[in-house]
Amino acid sequence: MTTTRPPLTRMLLVSLTIGWACLSLILTPEAVLAQRTRTEAPIDFVQAFDTLQKCVQANFYDKNLHGVNWREVRERYAPKVAQIKTKHAFTQMVNQMLDELKASHAELLTSDDFGYYLLRAVLSGDIDKPQVTHIGIVGKYDKDDFIITGVLDGGPAATAGIQLGDRLRLVGNEPFHSISSFHDQEGKPLTITLQRVGEPQTRTITVTPKKENLLRSFLDATRKSARVFVVEGKRIGYIHLWTMGHELFKQLVDQLVLGQLYNTEGLILDLRDGFGGNPSGFADVFFTPDVLWQQDSRGVQTTRRFGYGKPMVVLTNAGTRSAKEFLSYQFKRSSRATLVGTTTAGAFLGATSFPIVPGIMLELPIVGLTLDGIRLEAKGVAPDILVETLFPYTDKDDQILKAKQVLLSKILSSKRVLLH
Repeated sequence: MTTTRPPLTRMLLVSLTIGWACLSLILTPEAVLAQRTRTEAPIDFVQAFDTLQKCVQANFYDKNLHGVNWREVRERYAPKVAQIKTKHAFTQMVNQMLDELKASHAELLTSDDFGYYLLRAVLSGDIDKPQVTHIGIVGKYDKDDFIITGVLDGGPAATAGIQLGDRLRLVGNEPFHSISSFHDQEGKPLTITLQRVGEPQTRTITVTPKKENLLRSFLDATRKSARVFVVEGKRIGYIHLWTMGHELFKQLVDQLVLGQLYNTEGLILDLRDGFGGNPSGFADVFFTPDVLWQQDSRGVQTTRRFGYGKPMVVLTNAGTRSAKEFLSYQFKRSSRATLVGTTTAGAFLGATSFPIVPGIMLELPIVGLTLDGIRLEAKGVAPDILVETLFPYTDKDDQILKAKQVLLSKILSSKRVLLH
């Protein structure tokens, strides 16, 4: 399914983020779209470095580059480029250099990894193509380890027992990469070597990768996350919104909230980790009056619900980024929901993407953003109730446990008001 988009020269949406790497719904230059059809050739890293540093100088949203002497930075890193042999090493070096700008949404993405292909799916607005083989995880590199920051509900990694915080090191006997490690391996059991937090020895886990469009995988994970908790006899709904990167995610949230989760007495909306996207319209179902439309035509009765008006808790953490921060701000500013967790990422700039060479893209912030005159960049949205957790998305998740407690109190309080 594709969507109709505004003229490219007028399109700028809040960026889409993925854990360690920020992906953008962007001003989509034809050159970026054309990159999909190119075949990758050996990379001239010296040329790529030259193109990249000029791109930063010319396009970074702050013409003063946050006070950084970019020429001096370039001169420090340039001698290292001649020694680089792989895209991974080039990415590690460039991202270290970009970190000196102290800005979100400044990230290099390559065709070896998850973010590159997700960006292509977002640019096309197509939730079916392109397809790529993966195991349903997001994370960040720490040198040669890949640290898991998200495991998609119902995906291959979740099925295999991979957990948040796991450090993935090898696929077979080769270094782990979130996409290139699984090329042409769809449906084939593979052995992954990982280090789990608190365990002195590595362990191996068998995972069977799948091939699909990455937006489709996140849509499926959001759908599979929906469930109902029963807390002291009260029904509390839960949904993890993994991304806001396509109109179908808004439609799914509306469908779940007004369908499967409607007959609950409170709702937990989990915005932790995953992606941002385009925030337009996602809050509507929660702010629209809870009105039931009924009609009768020749004995055939139909009903339609328009809003969810029950108490809510929104979960946030340092992985709540970009457009999800806008949504978090809406809930907090209006007091529609109680924010539980930790402060959001403070990654709130408008970004676009630039092709550097085939197989390598640069994401770069080109617009500063404020909400009510407040800059969320490097600040984030603070929760109403601060709760840390060492066990996210498990039965020991302190943030979910607190959310249930807060909702139970709200539900009971509202019932006491009605009785009086």
